[in-house]
Amino acid sequence: MKRSTDRLIFFVFLLFVLQVSYGQSRKELENQRMRIIKDIEKTSKELEKTKSAKVQNLVLLKTLENQMGSRKKLINNLQYEVKLNENVISTNENKIQSLIEKHEKLKSQYNKLLRSSYLKRISNSKWSYLLSSENLNKLIARWRYMNQFEIFTKQKFNEIRNLTGQIKEKNEEILKARQQTLAVIERTAKNVNALEIEQKEKDAIVKKLSKEEEKLNASLKKSERERENLNLAIEKIIVAELSKSKEKEKADISVIKKKEIDNSGFSKNKGALDWPVSSGKITGMFGTHAHPTIKNIEVSNNGIDFTLPSGGPVTCVFDGDVVGVTSIPGFNIMVIIRHGSYYTVYSKLDQASVSKGQKLKRGQKIGSVSEGENGVAELHFELWKDKVKLDPQRWFNH
Repeated sequence: MKRSTDRLIFFVFLLFVLQVSYGQSRKELENQRMRIIKDIEKTSKELEKTKSAKVQNLVLLKTLENQMGSRKKLINNLQYEVKLNENVISTNENKIQSLIEKHEKLKSQYNKLLRSSYLKRISNSKWSYLLSSENLNKLIARWRYMNQFEIFTKQKFNEIRNLTGQIKEKNEEILKARQQTLAVIERTAKNVNALEIEQKEKDAIVKKLSKEEEKLNASLKKSERERENLNLAIEKIIVAELSKSKEKEKADISVIKKKEIDNSGFSKNKGALDWPVSSGKITGMFGTHAHPTIKNIEVSNNGIDFTLPSGGPVTCVFDGDVVGVTSIPGFNIMVIIRHGSYYTVYSKLDQASVSKGQKLKRGQKIGSVSEGENGVAELHFELWKDKVKLDPQRWFNH
């Protein structure tokens, strides 16, 4: 059993390289770890709910991959703490060796003082030695010398005692660091075991999905058609808005100035926008990616997808005007909000609480999502600048 555990721990250190700088403090590590553990606990609840709801295997796979990603971060965090403790132990061991050498040297000097015939003689008859002085000057000289000798002896004794205390303190620090290391290694091993279990679950899901490849291909084609319909609907609304803007710009130069102000307001918030939902995970990334189970197949995403553990409100990410509210097959209700020359798209809403032409403030509710037939709530979010699609994740503050 011990050999198996040792092998597992060794495997951990080989498999995962440290991804944080060595300058990171223990406090920063603990704060980072608490955030990761919170994410794992949150995703664990989502996994339990997802499993009990008998949802599509693809949704379960995405949730499981998020969980595994968080667990790998936690393992890296724990590994780095082990490295910190090893550095503490190594530094203190070197310091102890230096202190011991100094301690032995002082003890040797001190013992020589105690063994000196001069010290023996004056310790046996201190007053006799003083009173045997030939004159007052010699008596004073002997008195001063004896005082200096006693001060020097006490100084050496105190230095030895101080070094003894330092050695004890360093040994205690080493003991504490070793105990912490053992505890961290144990936690690491538990997380590696959990990761192995999750990997087996993932492999089982992928295997099952591979068997359903024909059905998946059909579902994928259907999703692509629905996504293309969504794309066309968005473009249609944006093109109509751009046409209106051009007509207004021809009539009134002030519209151009207003547009420039609106653009600068939105563009300056890159990296500072809040999520349109208060909880959940990003389970679909922007861009083109390999399909998780079907080989040689790529899937394209014009935005990002949020998966929520339960339904909830969807809010506007920035001040703007509602320019479109429509229903798209496969994406339920879609709302498009204009922010100057930028547009945010919210789809898969089960209901909308805004209407076309309405002005909205940042954080204002625009609708809601609820659990679908697959047992989870989803929101599809896109960001456009005129007719160019942008990666929304670069604009959020987390």
